[in-house]
Amino acid sequence: MNTFLQILNNPYQAEIQGVAMLMVLTVLAIFIISWALNRISILRIRKDTARIQDLSTVLQHTLNVSRNYVVKLSLHDQKGQNLHGDFLPEDGMSYMDSLEYIHPEDRQIYTDFLKKLLGGESMAECTFRWDISRQKHQGHWRYIYDKGITEFLSESQKIPANIYCTLTDKTEQIEQEKEEVRLTDKYRIIFEQGIAGLAFYDKDGMLITANKKMQEILNFQSEHDPFYYGNAIYDLPTFREILNNRHIEELFFCTKSVVIERGVNCYTEMRVHPIFDEKKELVYIAFSIRDITQERELYLKQKENEQGLLKTNEAIQRYETELQYLMDMCDMRFFRTNCIEKTCTIYKSMSVAETTMSFDELVQHFVDSPFRAGIMNFENYFNVPRTDLTHMHPFFHEGEEFQWNFIDSVPSYDEKGKLVGSYGIIRNVTPLIEKQERLKQETERANDSGRRKSVFMANMTHEIRTPLNAIVGFSDVLPMLQTKEEKAEIIRVIMNNCDMLLRLINDILAVSDLESGGIILLPAETDFAADFNDICKSLAQRVQIPGVEFIAENPYTSLRTSIDKDRIQQVLTNFVTNAIKYTQQGHIKVGYEYREADGGGLYLYCEDTGSGIPKADQTKIFERFVKLNDYVQGTGLGLNISKAIAEKCGGKIGVISEGEGKGSTFWVWIPCQRIETVPELNTVV
Repeated sequence: MNTFLQILNNPYQAEIQGVAMLMVLTVLAIFIISWALNRISILRIRKDTARIQDLSTVLQHTLNVSRNYVVKLSLHDQKGQNLHGDFLPEDGMSYMDSLEYIHPEDRQIYTDFLKKLLGGESMAECTFRWDISRQKHQGHWRYIYDKGITEFLSESQKIPANIYCTLTDKTEQIEQEKEEVRLTDKYRIIFEQGIAGLAFYDKDGMLITANKKMQEILNFQSEHDPFYYGNAIYDLPTFREILNNRHIEELFFCTKSVVIERGVNCYTEMRVHPIFDEKKELVYIAFSIRDITQERELYLKQKENEQGLLKTNEAIQRYETELQYLMDMCDMRFFRTNCIEKTCTIYKSMSVAETTMSFDELVQHFVDSPFRAGIMNFENYFNVPRTDLTHMHPFFHEGEEFQWNFIDSVPSYDEKGKLVGSYGIIRNVTPLIEKQERLKQETERANDSGRRKSVFMANMTHEIRTPLNAIVGFSDVLPMLQTKEEKAEIIRVIMNNCDMLLRLINDILAVSDLESGGIILLPAETDFAADFNDICKSLAQRVQIPGVEFIAENPYTSLRTSIDKDRIQQVLTNFVTNAIKYTQQGHIKVGYEYREADGGGLYLYCEDTGSGIPKADQTKIFERFVKLNDYVQGTGLGLNISKAIAEKCGGKIGVISEGEGKGSTFWVWIPCQRIETVPELNTVV
């Protein structure tokens, strides 16, 4: 401001005023001359006036259209006035006041602008920010472009009189330029700092610019590498075939980029994007490139890992399937205990929980275990690896029968080494234990059978030797006897011993049949009532003990059925023979009846008043080689053979005895069909 005042209050001010007066006189003289000339050439002046008016109208119209302001700055009174527009107040504004509306940062610019015009320059320009609110310190700034022209008092002396300023509001233009600069800077940053290499080519394929990433990927030797800036994109190896006709279109592809001249050898992802103008003519070519060598290696490694993971998952799935098969086939469960929550979870498969129970509920499954007695708790039990065979209530089965389980347990610890639980398997081995028990019983039975065979062989030797000795001995005595009565008695003794020997041989043959594949049945239609009478006649001859009566009960006169009568006779003979050995007083009674129950069949029995059978021995007397009294003659095979015959016929066999000294009743039931019904007739033989 002071500078401007110094300019205005300079030593030439008086001279300027004199010049101004001279100019006024000159103008007056010119006016008089013009008036005179006007009188002289009125027609020509009128034409010029009309032309000037037209020009003034055009200029005025131009000013209105351009929306510019025209201000006159008078150096005489240092005040500005509006010549066109309302940039300043109607009464004008002094220079000092105008500075208050100029942005503080732009006041020096405006002062320098005036210095140029006051210093003798005919034209100058500047741009400053102006507060359009016309209220001091409001800050409604607009960018004003000021173009000033100096009016001189004398062209020769360059003495300024007035300054005419044309003011144009450039705010929108400058803001737009600033925004463009900001966006340009922003895009330049993006362009330079992008993760992909970016470049722009002109329509002839010559490189315009490339960012740092592009230079890095393509190994530029300098910022303006002559190899890349000197060769068109159409001539580069990668694009030579693709763009051979210079027909540019949107391209996106992956390839292996090799530039021998710059040592480039990598896998890249490229995109070519043509940029056209409004006439659809090619202007620029945008090109991006991204080095995917490491991504490709990672992708290949990932694919390899995925294949390995897939194979691992398949192997795990196969192992789980095999394990699940074993768990199902072995009747096994997987378990996991939690000593903190005191729970036990049972798994039927590796991932699906079948049931979860508390330790208190788990204890109740054990039978006579130290857990139930309070001797041991689960925390101590799971603290070490162990395998136990336990007798338990059904653990993962329905039912009430006890079962045997193998429990294999392994302790589980947290990262601090604290016991948190255990895991393992529970396998139901009840069938195995039962098989072992049966095997033990069979082993004992086999051992017992071996012992019985030994006893049998000893008894057999004795049993055979006894009748043979009697036969041989009495045969030697027979010729020396004189009377018929003596010979008849000796012959009877010999015949009894022969019969005894024959029964022994028949028993041995029957046992041989059992060992070689079983007894053969030959059923045939017969009248069993008549057959029973014949059998009883034969059996009655065997009962020769004084004081023992033989009784036969035949309830039918005729009973036709289909049956193997020889096998039935063999069973009844064994019953009677056995009764004879143990009966010394009373009777031996045999009988039968046809029963309709269970589809129909014959019920045969042999009742005696002998020594009877203890309750404990009634279940084993039908076993082979069993003799309740070793001093009684016999092989211990008769009842066993009778049982085999009954089972072969599909029937049943048993004994009824109240105990020792109360006699016994042996019975057998043979299924058969009755062919015809006959009236009953009780017969006693």
